[in-house]
Amino acid sequence: MTEFEKMQQGMPYSPADPELTQFRFASKRLCQQFNTIDPADADTQDMVMTKLFAVKGKGVVVEAPFTCSYGMNVHIGNNVALGPNCTVIDSGHVEIGNNVIIGPGVGIYTVTQGLLPLEVQRGEHEISQPVIIGNNVVVGGNSVIKAGVCIGEGVVVEAGSVVEGDVEPFSVVSGNPASVVRRLR
Repeated sequence: MTEFEKMQQGMPYSPADPELTQFRFASKRLCQQFNTIDPADADTQDMVMTKLFAVKGKGVVVEAPFTCSYGMNVHIGNNVALGPNCTVIDSGHVEIGNNVIIGPGVGIYTVTQGLLPLEVQRGEHEISQPVIIGNNVVVGGNSVIKAGVCIGEGVVVEAGSVVEGDVEPFSVVSGNPASVVRRLR
């Protein structure tokens, strides 16, 4: 089994694998290209985002600078806005629903670090888990969405929150770790 296959299946894998390194270099090149495009040139931005992401819906706005690890694992719905300085570590599947606003400086991380000495010794010290963000979600600036998290529909993540577990639909969460502070329905 290749390191790419291990990564995709949520098994411990080595990020130093040459194939994974090449995938990251390709993503970094596209991110670098995207980040240097004139902000008024929406057509060129759209072209680069289409190459970068696995799925990019209509009405997607990403403000530079933007960074992701692979791009190929990112699926973005319609009418989505990502503020500047967002980072997506997409070793695993990232799904962003429709009508989502993600504030500046948000980090979406699908990777966890293996802690067993044998994993580290073998170089297989990363494990990917998906991140799912439902429809009609707002993620406040400088928040962190950690690996394995599913955020339900209609959720508001207040600025600066660290989301470590699933969030029920129509909730407002805040804090580190984020917890429900009120229900919207």
